[in-house]
Amino acid sequence: MYLEYFGLTRLPFSIAPDPDLLYLSPAHNEALAHLNYALTGHGGLMCLTGEVGMGKTTLCRAFIDQAPEFVDIAYIFNPALSATELLQAICQELEIACVDNNKQLLQSNKQLFDVLYQALITRYAEGKKVICIIDEAQSMPAPLLEQIRLLTNLETNKDKLLTLILVGQPELQQTLAMHGIRQLDQRITARFHLSSMEKKQLGPYLKHRLRQAGCEQTLFDRSAENTIWQAAKGIPRLINSIADRALLGAYATSTKIVNKKIAQQAATEVLGKSHRASSVKQINQSGLWSGDGYKTAFNYSVKSIMLLCLVGLVLTLASIHWPWASLFSIATDKNHYQLLAEANGLSSKKVELASCDAIQSQTSWQCLSLDWSLADLKRLQRSIAVYDGVSWQVTFAQQLSIKPLSNVILWQPMAAYGDGLNKPIKPGASHPLIVWARERIASLENINQQNVGVDESYGDWQVIAPVGQESLGFNEYYDPLLARKIGNFQTRSGLEADRIIGLKTLLALQIASQDPAQEIN
Repeated sequence: MYLEYFGLTRLPFSIAPDPDLLYLSPAHNEALAHLNYALTGHGGLMCLTGEVGMGKTTLCRAFIDQAPEFVDIAYIFNPALSATELLQAICQELEIACVDNNKQLLQSNKQLFDVLYQALITRYAEGKKVICIIDEAQSMPAPLLEQIRLLTNLETNKDKLLTLILVGQPELQQTLAMHGIRQLDQRITARFHLSSMEKKQLGPYLKHRLRQAGCEQTLFDRSAENTIWQAAKGIPRLINSIADRALLGAYATSTKIVNKKIAQQAATEVLGKSHRASSVKQINQSGLWSGDGYKTAFNYSVKSIMLLCLVGLVLTLASIHWPWASLFSIATDKNHYQLLAEANGLSSKKVELASCDAIQSQTSWQCLSLDWSLADLKRLQRSIAVYDGVSWQVTFAQQLSIKPLSNVILWQPMAAYGDGLNKPIKPGASHPLIVWARERIASLENINQQNVGVDESYGDWQVIAPVGQESLGFNEYYDPLLARKIGNFQTRSGLEADRIIGLKTLLALQIASQDPAQEIN
């Protein structure tokens, strides 16, 4: 989108946990030093905590990338497992064979412990260090924490055979402080809590990210930096999201430097109305509704701006913010449902398509209203009906310049979608949509391999099933391999690489794979 405009080689503020973009603030540098402590022979159990979005996962990946060759690391990113599944996952990550004579995954904890212990003894004799990192550890149930305690018993007379690193949110500290967990808590040899970034570090942080993306210029003025800092409160993930939206806003308005107004709009899009309301409340309390302060406060009132734009629309019969009005005649006697249906190739001459009920009962299409940010809506690459507070218009999502008050799109859900997605699909869950997602990812890989030559392993790939069996019968299981590929796809699509399959990811997969359900007849 804005890469060429700013001379960038990559997205500088991607929220994917990319070690290449890691900025080592004093706190992050100390946290990485604590992780490196695991390379010594002293620590058996370590704990790293920090608020959501502080960069813990990025630190872990940086630590893994820079680990010496004599270090083997198992990285568990989904700790919502049983004790048996945890042992299986550790063995698989360390490439330790843990199957019986029939090539079935071992189900006995004792057998798994024995296999793991023998493998660790062998690697210890070879001079290797083995580390297991468990991310999102705050969600671990008590039985799994007991399994962690037992793993710390894998040792020789002098050294620990396995070093464990628990990484999680502050709730992990509260869990470890519980009386029933005291045996595990007492075995922790090093702890570190990652605090938020200080304000003076924001400027260097932005410059570092831009420099890593090939830009040596300053793209944010001081007022924009202050706005981003106040909105993000020193949390790197929020800083990245706001900065990314701000660059998109600068690109959309043909501006080379992000100013305060653009940064405020970006913060509102990322953080929502609660942020905007909080900002306006602070302005009221500060007495800024007079003189020059009025101009500052006005930037926070998005509704006021929209109302003024709508007045201009009525007076001039041409909207500044709705430039697509000429695409679909305002004077037409067809409502927005009919216009939207026709934009998707459906003919209102044959059937009545004047409402969602009519469309959904007479066609395979469904109405969908999306409470998404402007950037996410523009990524849809389809026709969309939008409401500006006065009337409905139909346009193309890419041409939106402000977030509409309401919107409707038409789409054809995949068969596995059924009656809807009650909740996003997380790694480790099972759902019929996983089969569809797996097919779309495989199709995209084949296309990229043929046309682009991406340096990645393509073709058939196995499914890690709940009981360790291969693909047969377990295609609905959201295994770690697919989760990694979904995360990579989300990053390439500009989505948050959380590896969670929700509506945004499903629609992006449809668009990217040119699913027949999305082609206009």
